[in-house]
Amino acid sequence: MLMTIDHISISNPIDNFVDSLLDSNLTCYASDLLEQQGCQNLQELGEAVRRATEVCNCMHVPLQENFKLVYRSRNGEVVQDWRLSRMAYLLTALNADSRSAFVAQLQHNMVNQMLRHT
Repeated sequence: MLMTIDHISISNPIDNFVDSLLDSNLTCYASDLLEQQGCQNLQELGEAVRRATEVCNCMHVPLQENFKLVYRSRNGEVVQDWRLSRMAYLLTALNADSRSAFVAQLQHNMVNQMLRHT
C-alpha cells in the first residue's frame, strides 16, 4: 500500500509575528462602504476592491499589506469581506460608483487637496 503525505504546515512563530504586524495595519472593512452608501451591494463592492488591487499591482504595492480576504456574518449569513489598510480603503472608495454622493464627495475632496498642494 502506497501512501503520500502532503506537506504539513507547521506554524512558525516568526511568520505568525509578521502576519500579526501586517494585520495591525488592516483597520478598515470594505463592507463599511456599504454602510456609507459608497457601494450598493456586495458585487459592486467586490468590483471596487478588484480595481483597487489593480492599482496596487500597477504601483508594486504589496497586496498582503493592504488587503485580506475575510468572512463575516451579515444579516444572519456568512459573507465575503475584506480587511483593508486605510490606503486600500480609500483606493476602494475611489474605485466605487461615482454616482454615489459619498464617492463623489471623496473624489472631489481629494482633487481639491491635490490642487492646493501644486
